Amino acid sequence: MMVLVGCNAPVQEKDISQKADSVLRLLSLEEKIGQLNQLRGRPTTPTNTKDARYVIEDEIRAGRVGTFLNVHPLEEKMAFQKIAVEGSPHGIPLIFAMDILHGFRTTFPVPLGEAASWDVPGIERSARISAIEGAAVGFMWTMAPMVDISFDARWGRVMEGAGEDPYLASLIAKARVKGFQGDDLALPNTILACAKHFAGYGQVLAGRDYNQTVISQRFLHDYVFPPFKAAHEAGVGTLMSAFTDYDGIPANASHYLLTEVLREQWGFQGPIISDFNSLEELVNWGVVSSVKDAARMGFNAGTDIDMMGLVYIDHLADLVREGKVKEATIDTAAKRVLIAKFKLGLFDDPYRYFTPGLDEDTWLTPAHRQHAREIARASMVLLKNEEDLLPLSTGDYGTIAVIGPTDADAINLMGTWSAWGKPGNVVGIVKGLREASGAQVLFAEGCNQQGTADPALMRKALETAGKADLVVLTLGEGWRNSGENTSLAKITLPQVQIELAQQVQKMGKPVVCVLFNGRPMAFPWLNENMPTILEAWLPGTEAGNALADVLFGKYNPSGKLPMTFPRHAGQVPITYLEKRTGRPYKQGKNYTKYLDMPNEPAYAFGYGLSYTTFEYAGIRLDQDKIGFTDTLKASVTIKNTGDYLGREVVQLYASDLVASVSRPMKQLIGFKRIELQPGGEEEVDFKVTSQDLRYWNKDMIYQADPGEFKLFIGTSSAEGKEVVFTLE
Repeated sequence: MMVLVGCNAPVQEKDISQKADSVLRLLSLEEKIGQLNQLRGRPTTPTNTKDARYVIEDEIRAGRVGTFLNVHPLEEKMAFQKIAVEGSPHGIPLIFAMDILHGFRTTFPVPLGEAASWDVPGIERSARISAIEGAAVGFMWTMAPMVDISFDARWGRVMEGAGEDPYLASLIAKARVKGFQGDDLALPNTILACAKHFAGYGQVLAGRDYNQTVISQRFLHDYVFPPFKAAHEAGVGTLMSAFTDYDGIPANASHYLLTEVLREQWGFQGPIISDFNSLEELVNWGVVSSVKDAARMGFNAGTDIDMMGLVYIDHLADLVREGKVKEATIDTAAKRVLIAKFKLGLFDDPYRYFTPGLDEDTWLTPAHRQHAREIARASMVLLKNEEDLLPLSTGDYGTIAVIGPTDADAINLMGTWSAWGKPGNVVGIVKGLREASGAQVLFAEGCNQQGTADPALMRKALETAGKADLVVLTLGEGWRNSGENTSLAKITLPQVQIELAQQVQKMGKPVVCVLFNGRPMAFPWLNENMPTILEAWLPGTEAGNALADVLFGKYNPSGKLPMTFPRHAGQVPITYLEKRTGRPYKQGKNYTKYLDMPNEPAYAFGYGLSYTTFEYAGIRLDQDKIGFTDTLKASVTIKNTGDYLGREVVQLYASDLVASVSRPMKQLIGFKRIELQPGGEEEVDFKVTSQDLRYWNKDMIYQADPGEFKLFIGTSSAEGKEVVFTLE
């Protein structure tokens, strides 16, 4: 039977709690625990023996499941929901979830690439479109955004985040939460967001996925927490715990992280879910000796929902009867899940997300594709253009050769976690360049996707390049090499790709090198020998059109790196957020430096060129001393001194010259995106208060210190004007 606790109008915030209580009172202990059990749909390739332990329909009828992950297609979701609302004891509807990270059918650049746009409204728009398209086939919850801060390009999941800086990542976290959840979760084109992975996952030792972390409490508060706090302040509906540990305790069993910080300090009210099967893995961590004890430890620490581990449904009831888990705590956790269902409007209409054929009106619309094109080109970062080869002029090159493995498989242009994106919907590089230029565009992959040499492919590529007036060399790591469980000790391009580039370069033709990758990579030979390099990331559905727009000057590149690109893997973890040390880096002996290479990265955080040039005047302050309640205005005039309309990301950094603990030499506290015509200039103003200068001091108090501060305004973290002021 179905519980009629809803109403025809959308459920209002003020009475949701009471309505959830009215449902909760009807449930047995086992049914409450069922709300905390997440199962997945029928896997096409079984990878977990737990799938064989139950029949999905039977679990739904018994009220032993509250949410689902990855149920396909829409008709199966509808069937499961019908069983839940008409065939289970109390008719509680189900929530259907999926990892929707950077688009659904229309795909956008991978999140790290999208972060390179520094276009916060555009990133929010991408999440909004993702929600609309995913909701059209019954998904109500996404396991995104990932907001982990990382300084280590060896960790493949940097692809899913916004890079190394907590300020930029916090703005992007808010944008993605707002995009997914919209203004009203009761609307059937909005979906619950889930900020992940709480907390510290991006700091895995040696860059190895699922490894331990070694971070301090201050580091946690200064760098790791801010994007999660921002997501919370934006109203994120759910949070996911990390696979990793903090201070020796796995995150999904950390009372400090999940209860003391999230619940008590921040006041987060939504459900906290484990990562896939991670509760059972507490046994592997060696902190418990049995799966039953893992259920006790994880639940009492604050993990509400068990994702596909079955440890709660198997053991929580017994733990309650044994007095090791309080039923009142289970009531609280189950109520959180019920509240989420009320907010989604599922008690009013359990089928509100199920409209057959809606996908035909919402997927890959012209507006969605246009946004995919715009955000993809805004994400591309011009790393080198030494000979001003770019932008290309249509008509100058009758034959263009696209050489490299990227276009051989369109999934290389979407990347992992591309939801329901289809390679057949992707505009390839050849197609995009052909339509933009009207030239004859030839293609040869040169080497295979696995990065192993194939003499026949190499010969064909060189023959093809020999017929061309211009070569577009498309290199990268391949889509399988970034994402979850894709840690790399070597973050260089495959050697066969370097050999391909070397052979093409010997021909003496103009060459544009375009990189397609989901992480920062080290490519010293290219840096030293290729005068033109464009970082295109994994740009999504409109890849070819977006690239053509950039190469032919329809769009002047404006992307800025959200993560440092090292010279060599031996430099990582590397970040612009370096602290002062007793022996700071400079030439000479006994300073913090390498013997075999400079400390500086290949390309710094915030770096990115344009086809035009920008001139920064000196910084002007409206006062050189401010109090703790005052506002300082810092101004700089920027002039477009080149020949093209250009977009610039003006970046503001601050440095606390004397603090109670060692602080970064500079840290991003603001930025503005501007657009200038050739010869045009604009005064850019930033407002700075003591709130922008706070940090966690030696007593773990979040505040600013009086004293001298330095401001930097410039085009990247490595280049800018500076001025000093005093906080009194």
